[in-house]
Amino acid sequence: MNWKQSGTHRPGGNMELLTSVVLAAALAAGPATPAAEPLDAVVADTDAISAGDLDERVRFMANFPNELYRLYGSEAAGKGHWNDALRNFTKAAHYADKYSQHRISLMYWHGAGVARDPALAYAWADLAAERAYPSFLVLREKIWMSLSPAEKDRALSEGEELYAKYGDKVAKRRLAAAILRQNTQITGTRTGQLTSKLQVRSAPAGAADLWDNAGYEMNSMYASWRQDPERYWAVEDAIWKDGAVEIGPTEKTSNSDPQRP
Repeated sequence: MNWKQSGTHRPGGNMELLTSVVLAAALAAGPATPAAEPLDAVVADTDAISAGDLDERVRFMANFPNELYRLYGSEAAGKGHWNDALRNFTKAAHYADKYSQHRISLMYWHGAGVARDPALAYAWADLAAERAYPSFLVLREKIWMSLSPAEKDRALSEGEELYAKYGDKVAKRRLAAAILRQNTQITGTRTGQLTSKLQVRSAPAGAADLWDNAGYEMNSMYASWRQDPERYWAVEDAIWKDGAVEIGPTEKTSNSDPQRP
């Protein structure tokens, strides 16, 4: 990839979390200058996750490493565990997760759990903006305008290494492989079709046994768009480019308990 094309200062300017629940609500504001309370600027409202909600989301995202590590990163950020947040956001970034790349950029910009590094913040912001999601483009441009000439040179150098490891060209292949692999693990017929209603049961903390807990209707976990990498990214694009699109988590069912075996 040519980093020094005429009229540009970085790659990825012409392209695209999905959180499985609501991604767009998790955007943190892009800084123009370092905030007085940097850690507050890095934490998103959606980082506050209850134990029950975390458990439900982990089940829903279990076969999607981008979503699962993003969730763990957000939970860690909400608790101020910045080393864990960085480690998990980086793992999610390995699977082409643009939101996690954005969060890493904010950590380096504000110095949350890491030494403040505007050049590296820009490199991650540029990577997050690879698909031209508007909010990420705004953050990238704000950071670029704040850099000194020396920082801009280093940002471009750092960016080359990040694109080689986390850019869509390589990272999307990793996620596609994970999505296709989970399609072979779907409960139902061996042709990959789901039964009309798929339920799983597990005991909540403190329950005597799993029969004390309501079931979860899991068909949404295996919605057809989540089985096709290209459709998955199309939904992700729609969320980030066109606004918040709610993709509901698993739903508790009110059916009576099944017969014990």
